[in-house]
Amino acid sequence: HKYSLCQAFARAQRNGEMIAMFKEDHWCFEPVVGLGLAERSEFFLEGHHRYPDSVRDLKAAAEWCRNMPHLPYDEYKGMVCAPAHSCNFMPDVITMHVNGMQTSQLLIVKTWIDGKDVRSQLSGHAVCVYATVPAFLKRECTVAIPCKGDRRLASAQDDEIMFTLIPEMLPDFIEGIQWLQKHNWGIPMIQEYKEEYDLKPKYRDLGERLGMDMKQSPPRSQKLQKH
Repeated sequence: HKYSLCQAFARAQRNGEMIAMFKEDHWCFEPVVGLGLAERSEFFLEGHHRYPDSVRDLKAAAEWCRNMPHLPYDEYKGMVCAPAHSCNFMPDVITMHVNGMQTSQLLIVKTWIDGKDVRSQLSGHAVCVYATVPAFLKRECTVAIPCKGDRRLASAQDDEIMFTLIPEMLPDFIEGIQWLQKHNWGIPMIQEYKEEYDLKPKYRDLGERLGMDMKQSPPRSQKLQKH
C-alpha cells in the first residue's frame, strides 16, 4: 500500500516505525515533486492542481507552485523516517509536532544558541515539504504549519506546529534547554495576569536606559467587580 508522506511521519512519530519511501511508495504527489523524485513539469508549474479548488485564479496558483520549496530533480532516490529514540542512522533533519508553548521554548533555545531568529516560509499546504526541504537545503531551523492533509489524514492536532532542526545543532539545543531551565527561562511557563509584574533586573535596567518609568505605582484601592 502507498502512503502520503505526512502519514509516514505520523506512523514514525506515533507508532515508532521506521519507513523508507521511494517514488512508487507515495500517494500524494507534492512531496514527490518537493523531494526531487519527479520533475517540476510545466503542467505542475502552471498551477492546475490548485486552481480552481484552493486558489482564486491560475496566475496565483502558478505563483504558489513555482515557490514551493524543492530539492534538485533526480539527486535523491528516496527518504527514510524514523523516531528519534530508535533511529539507527544520521538523519538530515529532525522534525517534530509541538504545541505553541513548546514552539516558543524551542525558538528561545535557538536564540540562546546564536542570537538569530528563525525565518520560515509558511504555507497552509504541503507541510511535509515546508517542514523538511528548506531546513535540509539551508542547514537551519524552520517552522511549518500542518496542512489540511496532515490534519485530515495524519491526525495532526489543532494546537500543533512543526518545528525542524538539523542534527548538528542537537547538542547545542540540549545544552540550551538545560541552561535556560536553570536560569528561569525554561518550562513550564507560569501564566499570570499582573500589572507591573516583577521584571528581570536586566529588563528593568534597559527600560530605564530607554527613558521608561520603571518604578512600580503605589497600591490602589480595589473595588468589587459587579457582574
